[in-house]
Amino acid sequence: MNNRRGDGETTISGTSGRSYRLRATLSLARGRLTERIREVWYHPRLAELFPELLFATYGVTMASAPAMRMAAARCEELVGDPLREPLRDYYLEHAEEEQGHGEWLLEDLASLGIRRDRAVQRLPYPSVAALVGSQYYWIQHVHPAAYLGYLAVLEQPAETAFLTEVHERTGIPLTSMSCHLRHAELDPAHVAEFDAVLDALPLMREQEELVAVSAIATIGHLENVFADILERFGRIGSPALCGTVFTASEPAAAAAALQ
Repeated sequence: MNNRRGDGETTISGTSGRSYRLRATLSLARGRLTERIREVWYHPRLAELFPELLFATYGVTMASAPAMRMAAARCEELVGDPLREPLRDYYLEHAEEEQGHGEWLLEDLASLGIRRDRAVQRLPYPSVAALVGSQYYWIQHVHPAAYLGYLAVLEQPAETAFLTEVHERTGIPLTSMSCHLRHAELDPAHVAEFDAVLDALPLMREQEELVAVSAIATIGHLENVFADILERFGRIGSPALCGTVFTASEPAAAAAALQ
C-alpha cells in the first residue's frame, strides 16, 4: 500500500536478472496506480481522512501472513517440483516476519480515535477482498509462485523522508504513522531479499510469466483499492453516506481513546 518515494514509482536497481525484468515491466504498468496514490497522499484533507487510508491498509496487511502460509502449504503438495522447498521456506520465513503488522495499524488507528473493535468489526472494502482473494485463486488453482508477483508490487515502502514531509504538511502525528515508518525501515531489506530469491529460484519460463501476470493484476486491483479510498474521502459531508468512513474528527471516538 506504499511506495519508496511516496508517488507510486519504483526504484529499479541492477541491470540484469529476473527481478530486473519484472521491475522494469511493472514500472511501465504503474501509471494509473501512481496517479491514485498521489491523489490520496496529497489530498487536501488527508489529515482528517488518514484513518480511512489506515483502515484500507489494515484490510490488506492482516491477510498477508495467512496467505503466505497457505502458499507454503500449497508448495508442500508440489511433489517433484524444484520450487517446492525453496519457495515454501521463503513464504514461511516471510509470513513470520509479517506476523503482527496488522496490530501496528490498529494502534495507529487508535491513536487517531478509532477504537480497535470498530476497525476489526467493520467490513473490509470489496476491492481489498478482490486484491487478496485473487491471490488465493492463483495459488490454489495455478501455482503458488504467483504470490511472488503480489509481493513484488506490495513491498514498496514509503521513504522516511516522505513520511516526515507528510507530517509537516498535514500535521498527522508521526506516532500515527508508526506502521508506515516501521516498513520504511524494514522493507528495503525485504525488497533486496525478494530480488535475490526471485533471481535464484529455479522458475520455468511459464512460472516467470505467471509471476508477471500476477503482479500486473495486483497493480490493477490496487488501483481499485485507492479509487475506493478516494470515493470514501468524497463521502465526508454527506450525512447519508459518511457513517461508513473513519475520520480523525470523531469526538466520541477520540474521547474514548484517551480513557
